[in-house]
This record gives sequence, C-alpha cells and structure tokens, in this order.
Amino acid sequence: MKQGLLDRLAEQNHAFISSLRLVPHLKWAALRDLYLMKHKEQYPLKEWGEAVSYLLGCTVTFNSYEEITNSLKPFSLRLE
Repeated sequence: MKQGLLDRLAEQNHAFISSLRLVPHLKWAALRDLYLMKHKEQYPLKEWGEAVSYLLGCTVTFNSYEEITNSLKPFSLRLE
C-alpha cells in the first residue's frame, strides 16, 4: 500500500501527523517539503488539498499540480 502524503511528511520530519499541524516550525517545514516535493503527481489532487487543508486549518482545493506549486511557493523561504 502506498504511503499517504501526510504520513510521508510526518516521517520526513520525524513527528506525528498531529504535530505537523500543532507545532509551528514543523508546520512550516512540512509546507516547505510539499513545495519542494518532486513528482507531485504521485498523489491525487484531492489528497493534496486535504493535506494542505489539514496543515493550514482551512479548506484548500487544487485544480492542477501547477497550482499546488504556485500556492505553496511562499513556504519555500526559510525563516531562521
């Protein structure tokens, strides 16, 4: 069975899925990871919308993979 998008993010960030939403630096890291992810098409647009909606706490939908990249671009910047 293929790993879900949120599961993949949690594994990459060595955290629980819930921590990705609740811990600010993990949330921003996860959103940056989504922006940088290669081969976004391996996950359906609906799953992308659900994952980003979960992280941001608001409803997000995507109509194309290009829209995902454009929407997540602000999260590509590192704030340190």
